Amino acid sequence: MATIKMYSYLRAVKKEQVVDFYDAFVEEQSRSGINDRLYFLYKRMLQFGLKKDSRVLELGCGIGAMTYLFSKTVTAGCVEAVDMSPASIRFATARIRKPNVNFHVADVVNYKPSGREFDFITLFDVIEHIPIDHHDELFKNISGVCGDQTVILINIPSPGSVEYDRIHQPQLLQVIDQPIELGFLNHVLVNNGLELIFFESCSIWNEGDYHFFVARKHSSFSEISLAGKRNLLQKALKKIERTWIKRFYKYPQ
Repeated sequence: MATIKMYSYLRAVKKEQVVDFYDAFVEEQSRSGINDRLYFLYKRMLQFGLKKDSRVLELGCGIGAMTYLFSKTVTAGCVEAVDMSPASIRFATARIRKPNVNFHVADVVNYKPSGREFDFITLFDVIEHIPIDHHDELFKNISGVCGDQTVILINIPSPGSVEYDRIHQPQLLQVIDQPIELGFLNHVLVNNGLELIFFESCSIWNEGDYHFFVARKHSSFSEISLAGKRNLLQKALKKIERTWIKRFYKYPQ
């Protein structure tokens, strides 16, 4: 609640001001190109199963730098990329001309995708730029379009790094730039039928400067034995491991 109170002034920022900011931000983004943060996120996507036939919904694509990286792997699937900045989308569509990559100008908070059954929905450095009081609507919409197997990936600057910039280098902040606490994000996810399944504090340019999350549609627990999913080799290795544990870590009688 403290975060909501602290940044309640952001409600006064009009959508037109945000669009104008990102239209003017295109040149700076183009100078950055594929930076360390984007490549880090691309590698994380590969680790979480991005492959050639994946279906990706990218919310807040900007000028399409991340979209370009997705397209390097996703050759048989599709990428649907969305941003509210017309100038950003014009820039992206002029440079990424692939039949399985589609760009759309829209507000990601209530965007209704043309595709369905996405394997991944990404919000990379996006939600810190969306006013807090719109987050519930955003994740309610996402929950409505994701399937049981959809993986939702979120990346944001750590709250501490945003506060540091606010005090020491405010010129680096965007028109809306707010700290998002883990507890608040988890509350919004749960409130909209989603669940957090992975969290990591990451260091890209500075120690602990980013937070990375993975979420999915909430599902009730069901008892699925891992033993029944192992092949013969995996079963043999597990048996060897258990024998080794009992021999070298035997609890004293």
